[in-house]
Amino acid sequence: MNDPDKISNENKNWFIAEIIEKCEPITRNEEQELRRVKTWGNFHLIKAENSKIAYEKAVNIGKSGEYKFVNSDNVEMEWIFIGIADLIPIYDENIEDGCEIMFEDYGFISNKRAMKFAITKHVLLEKIKRSRGI
Repeated sequence: MNDPDKISNENKNWFIAEIIEKCEPITRNEEQELRRVKTWGNFHLIKAENSKIAYEKAVNIGKSGEYKFVNSDNVEMEWIFIGIADLIPIYDENIEDGCEIMFEDYGFISNKRAMKFAITKHVLLEKIKRSRGI
């Protein structure tokens, strides 16, 4: 395959890992389980020979993202790797524009609930804008 817009997945060696991390002050009450923490699920594309190696790579990516900083309120904060929420193999033979890379089975649900999944263009674009800090 010589198409620069395609990534070969003939060996089924690509995965999507959801890496969960949180951000909170360094001085915190660890015993308070109900404290609020900024939490992210970050999706990473991982190439690995098998799911075990993909998991290990995802953990390494998560751990490498940990760091401490001082925020604008002069509070010392830290990003903490929590763990892996999902590891999804990609089954399509080529990863390219428009290919399906993951799915969620919502089960047998009411039409009313199904219709609530779709979000308007405006809401989606605003959500992206906010997440990018624009």
